Amino acid sequence: MVTSAATAFSVGSPTSGILLRQPVTSTCLWAEKAEETSDDETIEAGDDASSATDILNSPAFLQRKLEVLETDIKKADEDIAEAKERLSAGKEEWQDQLDKLEVEYKTIKDRMSAQTDQNDVVATSEVASAILELVDNFERGFGIVIPETDEEKAIDEEYRKVHSDILATLEKLGVKQVETVGKEFDYEVHQAVMQRASEEYEENIICEEYQKGFVIGEKLIRPAMVAVAA
Repeated sequence: MVTSAATAFSVGSPTSGILLRQPVTSTCLWAEKAEETSDDETIEAGDDASSATDILNSPAFLQRKLEVLETDIKKADEDIAEAKERLSAGKEEWQDQLDKLEVEYKTIKDRMSAQTDQNDVVATSEVASAILELVDNFERGFGIVIPETDEEKAIDEEYRKVHSDILATLEKLGVKQVETVGKEFDYEVHQAVMQRASEEYEENIICEEYQKGFVIGEKLIRPAMVAVAA
């Protein structure tokens, strides 16, 4: 609570002893005026914000904003059209060279792919040639050794299984046997060891195979050694 104050001072002669009291304005009045001023400013600020919102939502402002957007869109369309024209002109000027480069690139790619495939074939062929020497040893053994006892027959069976597994593995690698007996002699994949008369086969037909031949794709690993009917 704020109490009013008064200032006392003397008038007249110093000896008159008369004192007068002058009232002093209360601090409560200053506080009330300050609050009124603050409230007025708040109201004015609220009015300004409301006025700004009204301006942004006014038909005139929105119409102007729409005009600006339409101008920007028109400019963007013009830029796109110009870019398309430059692209078209560039194609007309460079299209032939681009087509040639594309053909050349495709040719190089196909050549490299073919070389890679050929290298794979050559590598597989070299490995198969080494393995075929082992296969030949198996087959020579089968022709010489005749198993008689059960134990020998069991051993022979195991060897034949290994031989079959080797041939199956070669086939998985793309290595195939050259067909021989009953087929017409083909100098590209057959090697004639001899000719002989045959009642079973016509002339130039293979009647016996002495050694298996193998190919991988169109590449001959080794020719088949055969006898041809005369």
